Amino acid sequence: MTERRISKLRVALLSYDERELRVRKNYLEEQNPALECVCYHSGEAFLDEVRQRRSVDIVVLSSQLEDMDGYEFLKRLNMVRNRPLLLLQGDSWYGDTTAACLRPDGFNYVMERSSLMGLLQDLRGSSEAGVFWGPPFCRELYTEWGIRLPDMNSEYLTSALQIVCATERKLALRKEILQNVAEEHNTSVAAIDCGIRRLVDAAEKRNTEGWQKFKQDYGLMGQSVTLSKLIYAARQKLIDTDSQIRKARR
Repeated sequence: MTERRISKLRVALLSYDERELRVRKNYLEEQNPALECVCYHSGEAFLDEVRQRRSVDIVVLSSQLEDMDGYEFLKRLNMVRNRPLLLLQGDSWYGDTTAACLRPDGFNYVMERSSLMGLLQDLRGSSEAGVFWGPPFCRELYTEWGIRLPDMNSEYLTSALQIVCATERKLALRKEILQNVAEEHNTSVAAIDCGIRRLVDAAEKRNTEGWQKFKQDYGLMGQSVTLSKLIYAARQKLIDTDSQIRKARR
């Protein structure tokens, strides 16, 4: 399969606080050259931009805007055709009011981390595989495999997917993938290795139709499913899913 290449992932950062926007933009672009951030403190200016052309891949909203509150912005964004993925950052978005403003189409994601480092981690995988690498995609995939959620081992795999999606080159399993996952979860490489292997064992034991189809589609039938093969097959699944969703939205 041919992977879709993206030179830059365009991220729109929205907030009424211009200083906050500058700090976030400088930090994110410095830490991840694959990101190109554009800042808006006016909701109307951003909405005009996306109505005229699809200029961003991800919208990050962390607070109210200069000319409208966050909920008014969400309602108006929902009316925009082919709108980008929406990430809501901060603790104020958890609740029924937010849920009522969001479309049930899979293009919304409330981030659990509010720091700049957390934001970078949430954006980390997007540059290569598009914007559908995140927890909503992963939860659906794991459910198809018969994994009962919440599950810490599946969180380890999600972190590994974020890492391999951040670059086009093939990464060393232990030194470049598992080591970074271990640091993120404050545990050992051995624990991450063992955890993801237990996830594979659970999927093999349950052997759901979703797991069989995944293995068949990505060349894993009739062979041992190693960690490296699993991670890169799931990465390709993500890329293919992103491509299908994008085509459907055109």
